[in-house]
Amino acid sequence: MEEKTCSINKDWGRGETKVHFSLKDIRFILAVGSGKGGVGKTTISIIIALALKKAGYSVGIFDLDFYGPNISLLLGLENKTPVIEFDKIKPVLSQENIKVMSLALMISEREPIFMRGIMASKLLQEFLQKIEWGPLDFLILDLPPGTGDIFLTVIDLIPLTGFILVTTPHKLAISDAKRTISILKENNVPLLGIVKNMFDFFENEDYFQKFLNSQNINLLFEIPVFKEFAYMENLSIVFNSSKNQKLLDEISNKLLDKVFRVH
Repeated sequence: MEEKTCSINKDWGRGETKVHFSLKDIRFILAVGSGKGGVGKTTISIIIALALKKAGYSVGIFDLDFYGPNISLLLGLENKTPVIEFDKIKPVLSQENIKVMSLALMISEREPIFMRGIMASKLLQEFLQKIEWGPLDFLILDLPPGTGDIFLTVIDLIPLTGFILVTTPHKLAISDAKRTISILKENNVPLLGIVKNMFDFFENEDYFQKFLNSQNINLLFEIPVFKEFAYMENLSIVFNSSKNQKLLDEISNKLLDKVFRVH
């Protein structure tokens, strides 16, 4: 499929202090995060990337979970490494022609990662200077769990088009999601919506609906539990079926509608 291009003003929504040289050719930057771990942020990041790619857009994924980087594992990229030339880093290409950058592509899977918060923030800033994404319609930021140093550095340094909050219907996940929403509001980060992951695993729908109503936010889309994720080496294979291809179409339509409404 021929890739589409987004005809927009590149300066919309971008403060002058946040326009970084390495991001100048990226039209939309979407952060995927939550207030806690284990809710499926990385899985949702990949699904969003696959949906936008299927819709015809050029897409990249930046794995910002420096402590537990694994987005390359879920895309079957274990044997690929980024090309480094003249102190610049070129992301690797997945089978679906999605540009991917992850710390896991640069270190051994068995190599432990010891990093204090300030070191993680400095590493992010270094990556921002050195990674050459090139022209992209969408860059998906797969954020780490919580709202620590990397999360705050992203909000401070990167011109986000919008934030996609991932949660499950469980009350603990929702409690952390509320705190994340407060931080986003305080920093004027547009919240595009909520993704309800593993929706068919939990039964307390009333609690989740009360959460949406109390925060005055919309459900962006919901994802069921995919049992295939337990044994598939590449998540994109799960979406080869006509049923799941239709799901990707629904996700891209809803997401694009939100993005273009914001801009």
